[in-house]
Amino acid sequence: MHRRTRGRHYDQAYDQRRRQGMKGWLIYKEEDRKRNKTFISWLQEAGFRRGMQLDVVTYETLAVNLSGDGPMFTGRTKPDFLIVRSSTPWLNEAAEMHGLRVFNPSCVSRTANDKRLSHALMSSIGVPMLTSTAVHRNNLQDIVPVYPFILKDPRGRGGTGVEWISRPQQIGPALKEELLMQPVGGQRGKDLRVYIVGGRIVGSVLRESETNFKANISIGGTASLYDLTDTERDVVEKITSSLSLDFAGIDFLIHEDGTLLFNEIEDAVGCRSLYMNSSIDIADVFIGYVAEQMA
Repeated sequence: MHRRTRGRHYDQAYDQRRRQGMKGWLIYKEEDRKRNKTFISWLQEAGFRRGMQLDVVTYETLAVNLSGDGPMFTGRTKPDFLIVRSSTPWLNEAAEMHGLRVFNPSCVSRTANDKRLSHALMSSIGVPMLTSTAVHRNNLQDIVPVYPFILKDPRGRGGTGVEWISRPQQIGPALKEELLMQPVGGQRGKDLRVYIVGGRIVGSVLRESETNFKANISIGGTASLYDLTDTERDVVEKITSSLSLDFAGIDFLIHEDGTLLFNEIEDAVGCRSLYMNSSIDIADVFIGYVAEQMA
């Protein structure tokens, strides 16, 4: 799959030429919708080519009827499916209760959007990771951690809510109440993201930073396309066989010996580094998968 040049008048053409067929919603929070306009247009174009209408609906504008009387979405006609990119697991699950196909399913969204659950799952299936402890901020001093260590917001994403703690003075009310605590580990400023569509590996990128212990592209890291070894593929496939990933990213730290350590699952995964470093059009790959699922 190759990237294609999108014309600047595409949105107008889409509105004029959209086909009457299956309809889905792309659910984004408003701030994420603004940041992802280009990727959204690629998803819509891929849907258009397959006779599917994909409308952007912002999470903040949804009124969801939970009482059981009347339509699920107040003032709106229910679509055929949802692509939820808002990291709101309750919405995925509520939609499934109303018979909607949701990408990703609620079990994935719930697990991916809470690092405590994802690490518990990885431990249960034997995927290597750093020692991980769910803690409350008020209990940190009693645990007497070895400095330095890492604290993470269990619901943070994109590198947000990750703190390097090197002294007791950093433990205070500015931290989230509920936290995931881990020792410092892995090769500093380096991680691996593996892109999954329909449970299959689509591509991988190695992300690196020379100035930060976090390697996210959004905070200045660099990326390059990466070929997984057979052993690394086995680790990834152990995860995909335990969790039905429609479209997600699995992030790994790199151990000092070069092996993979599970870090997190990105439910609403960002794809900029894959587009920057390959000809893979993952928006088209994903919508192709959606079309097959909805056929």
